[in-house]
Amino acid sequence: MPVKSEYEQRIRGYIDSNPDCATDRVLRLEIEGKIQSLPVYRLPIKLLVFNVENGRFAADLDTLERELRRKLNTRDVSDANRVRQILLNKSPNDTKILKEDLKKRGQVDPGVITAAGVVVNANRRMAVLMELYKETAEDRFAYLEAAILPRNISETEIYKIEARLQYAKDFKVGFGAVNELLKIKEGLAKGMTKRELAALLLRDEKYIEEHLAQLQLLEAYSKSTWKKIDYKKIEEEKITEQITDVEKNVRKFGNERRSASEIKKLIEVQFAYIRTGATYRDIRAFGKAVSLHDSEKSYLDALSMFRQGKVSESSFKELIDDANDGAKIKKREQRPVELAIRVLEQVKGFRDQQYKITPEIRKCFTEVSNIISGLIKQRK
Repeated sequence: MPVKSEYEQRIRGYIDSNPDCATDRVLRLEIEGKIQSLPVYRLPIKLLVFNVENGRFAADLDTLERELRRKLNTRDVSDANRVRQILLNKSPNDTKILKEDLKKRGQVDPGVITAAGVVVNANRRMAVLMELYKETAEDRFAYLEAAILPRNISETEIYKIEARLQYAKDFKVGFGAVNELLKIKEGLAKGMTKRELAALLLRDEKYIEEHLAQLQLLEAYSKSTWKKIDYKKIEEEKITEQITDVEKNVRKFGNERRSASEIKKLIEVQFAYIRTGATYRDIRAFGKAVSLHDSEKSYLDALSMFRQGKVSESSFKELIDDANDGAKIKKREQRPVELAIRVLEQVKGFRDQQYKITPEIRKCFTEVSNIISGLIKQRK
C-alpha cells in the first residue's frame, strides 16, 4: 500500500488524537458503483485546502491560472487566499445568505474531502466559515464537518462524486452556463465516455455533444474577439445564449448539406454580429433567414465590408438586421405559393388514395372549387 502523504497523516493524526471529532452522523455516497456510509468528522479548517477544480467557479479559476501563467496550488497561502476571494465574491447575494445561515444554524450538511484534505464538496462553505472566523474569532467557525473519501480514489471517481453531489440532479442550479460546459469538458478529460457522462448527468449523448460544440464555438469566439480564450470574460459578456443559437444554426446548416467552408463563413458572420450587439433572437432570425434561397450573399458581403473597415460596427449590425428583415418579407411573399402547393399536395393525396366521395365530401370539394375559381377570376 502506498505511503500516506504528510497531509493525510496530519488529518489521521488529528482524528486519532481527538476521538470526539467523530460526529454521530454518516454520509451515504455512491463510490465505484456501491453505496457506502462514511463517518462525518469535525476537522480544523487549517488541515484542509480548496479544490482548484471546483465546478462552480471553473471559469474564474481558469482565468486566474492563465493570468498567473501557472497552475494554482491552494496549499500555498497566497493562492489559497486568491481562491477564497473568488469563492466569496462570485455570487455576493448567495454568499451573504450562506453567511447568515452558518451564523444562525451552523453547518447543517456535511462536506466531502479527500484523504489528503482537498475539499471536494463545500468549498464555498469553507470560505465563508474562514471569513466568519476572521470576523468573530469564534472557534465554531474554525472547523468543517466532512466525510473523508477512501484513500487512492481515482480522479474520475472524485469527479463523479462531485457531479452527483453538486449538479447531476439540476445541472444549472449554482452553476453558470460557462462552468457547466467546462465541467462537461473536464469529465471527458478524466477518461469518461460521452455515454457515461450523459448517464451521470441524467442526460443523453446528444446533450453532451451539443454542449461540447457550444464550448468549442465559445472558445473560437473568444479567440477571434479577444485573441485568447477567456472564460471569465465570456461569462461576464453573457454571450452563451447567443452561442447556443449559433450552434443550432451550424447543425441546421450541416443538415442543409452546406460545405464546411461556407459554414465557417456563416459562423464568422454570426461572431461579428454578436460583437456588434446581436441578441439570441437576432441570431435565431439569422439562422432562419440564411436558409432561404440565395439569401446568404447579402450577409457575406456585409462581413467583407466590415472586415475591410468600410462600415462601422453599428452599420454592420444594421446591414445584418436589414438582411434578416428582407428575408422575413421574402418568406411572407413565398407564403401564398407554399399554401397553394400544400393544397395541391393534399388534393393529390386524396385522389391517389382513391377515397370514396361521400355527399359531405362532394359538398366540400364544390365549395373549394368555387373559391378557387373566384380567386382566379378576381386576381388575374
